[in-house]
Amino acid sequence: MKKIKVLEVNNYDLPGKRFNGYDMIQDIADENIDIKQAVIYKESDNKNVVKILNNQNHYITYETLESVEREQAIHNVFSITTPLLHTMKEYQEADIIHFHMFHNTKLSIYGLKKIASEKKVILSIHDPWFLTGRCVHFYECNKWQKGCQNCHNLNNMFPLLKDNCSSLWNLKKQTFADIDVDLVCSSDWMLDMVKSSPILKNQTNHKIPLGIDYKKFSSISYKDARKKLGIEDEEIVLFFRAQNEFKGTPYIVEAMKMLNTKKKITLMTCDNEGLINDLEGKYKIIELGKLKDKEMICAMNACDIFLMPSIGESFGMMAIEAMSCAKPVIVFNNSALPSVTHAPKCGYLVNDKDSTDLMKAIKYLSENEKERLSRGKLGQKIVKEEYDINEYNSKIKDLYISVSKRKHKVPELQKLTENDNTNKLKAYLNKLTIRLFGNNKKITKGLLYQIDKTKLDKEPIKYDDINVHIILEDYMTKLEKIINTEKNIVKSNSKLRRIVFYLIHDKQALLDKFSQRFKKKD
Repeated sequence: MKKIKVLEVNNYDLPGKRFNGYDMIQDIADENIDIKQAVIYKESDNKNVVKILNNQNHYITYETLESVEREQAIHNVFSITTPLLHTMKEYQEADIIHFHMFHNTKLSIYGLKKIASEKKVILSIHDPWFLTGRCVHFYECNKWQKGCQNCHNLNNMFPLLKDNCSSLWNLKKQTFADIDVDLVCSSDWMLDMVKSSPILKNQTNHKIPLGIDYKKFSSISYKDARKKLGIEDEEIVLFFRAQNEFKGTPYIVEAMKMLNTKKKITLMTCDNEGLINDLEGKYKIIELGKLKDKEMICAMNACDIFLMPSIGESFGMMAIEAMSCAKPVIVFNNSALPSVTHAPKCGYLVNDKDSTDLMKAIKYLSENEKERLSRGKLGQKIVKEEYDINEYNSKIKDLYISVSKRKHKVPELQKLTENDNTNKLKAYLNKLTIRLFGNNKKITKGLLYQIDKTKLDKEPIKYDDINVHIILEDYMTKLEKIINTEKNIVKSNSKLRRIVFYLIHDKQALLDKFSQRFKKKD
């Protein structure tokens, strides 16, 4: 059997490593499968993880294009990560490209077409972003089923300054109509959404629930975990992830304001701090901030109830972690969590976005130890039967083998048809070129387009015109060659900004710069 080479692509390596491809390097790779990972932000020292952005030109261009997308009210269109990915040795050698968190990696939607013409592609659908014009979670909105016209919420994750959602939805639909890829969904809910999506319904689907190493979660006892965190025996600890966007923290705050019980309640959070300040004085508060794996395991074992009233969730890994520690989980009746936690039998189900019902559930479980223990024990059993990491790894490995054997339809790349819309795009790209390189004529000469100024009007560029994306792919490819070969030629507003870029993206490069300066002085 020929060795299958897989490249996992994500924005990070270590954060989310259990499901973003990083752990697969160790857990799945064997004599038949070779796995590497390409990321924007590398935090590990793993030699099999490579960075997509590698120099100051890359970082500044990446940040500038983010600004361009904000100005144009678009998302995952102006991409430098896609052409940079194409040039990587790891990409060129790979048989399969497995994308995770595609939107966070700032990859080009249309760029999938070229990748699918060169490689076999797997997309893990970690959330509904591919189903919509822009939204990561669509909540109760059903416009994603008809074209995302007249969006009523442009301000949640990946906000737009104006409503371009329908145009972006059309772009996704046109792109997926021409490609043949394999989609991985982690829950029945997400799989059902994909099957009913006008964008994704014709792709090949696979349901593979995420898995965890549940044995790790018994590495510390309830008593020892509580002692480590300074929690007394009589305290009933409610643990949750504090985050306003999706995790339902405002509903928890409202519920806790209404709660009236004789039990001594302690609120313990991870992730963001300061979101439950309104509850200070009424409850003991423990804010743990960002947690590493061992710290998360300790916190899960120390709590009595895990709260996960998310308003958008395609799986819910933290619910599974809590269940593996035999903790009851309270969830809203929406998205994937009810089915994933086997609510109402195991997961405790409350009405969607209902703080009063949430309060009643918290009160009931806080005051009924027998019910807490019973649901916790059932949850632990479900995790062992359905969410074992070994089973997950085995299914992913089988997927790689089957995808490598499956004959995929190779998309034909469309030829360019010039029109007034592409003329407007070229005019905008000329402005972008000057913005990036100033008056450096040696550089700009190869990027500037000839345009017909008589055909420029004030109408915005229509981004559901595939011809626009053919030009963009060409421009970004030429741009990639320049920022790869020339040294520090992309304009930066200040030296301070450059230092900030390095601090965010490449601390080692910043240290190397300073050490070189000191050597010169010596």
